[in-house]
Amino acid sequence: MSARPTSVFVVHPEAMSAEAIAVALARYPGLVPVGIATTAAEGQRLGARADAIVIHQLVPGARICVRRLLEQGVRVVVLGGLASVDGELLVSTSSSIDQLASTLTPAAEPSDTRVPTLTQRERQVLTLVAGGFAGKQVARQLGISPKTVERHKTRIYSKLGVPNQAAAVGLALRHHHGDGEVAWT
Repeated sequence: MSARPTSVFVVHPEAMSAEAIAVALARYPGLVPVGIATTAAEGQRLGARADAIVIHQLVPGARICVRRLLEQGVRVVVLGGLASVDGELLVSTSSSIDQLASTLTPAAEPSDTRVPTLTQRERQVLTLVAGGFAGKQVARQLGISPKTVERHKTRIYSKLGVPNQAAAVGLALRHHHGDGEVAWT
């Protein structure tokens, strides 16, 4: 029986960087990104439900957030050179994503396994979502309703065994062939 994956919440002062870290961590089967935030307050409130939180030292209020999350039993990884608060793990911002992942869970290795077969429409939806299109834009491009797009996304998450769009996009980017289409088997 395999161990339960580690849920990870990412806090970074730049939303795009937080999302990029979450997407990169989604490649690791032992890690499940569950959300992102750009403020310490959001990180503390939402990250307390995760097994671990990755927080950048430049987030205003990071020290207080780290201290409070540690008190709640959340494993904390601080990106950068923030002085130790007692209990958190420090990872340099020059570290690789592999190093960050192995800090979060020692057995973490990127998955190279094939993903389940998606229907042609599900592949189209995921490819567009991975390309940065919002649900309404995907609907317009494919000539379907936004509700249908959401139903496709729900089925995609279920088939891929991922909790959210960031994790699904992470898998899609890993299987991308550069021709505008995601290569699923």
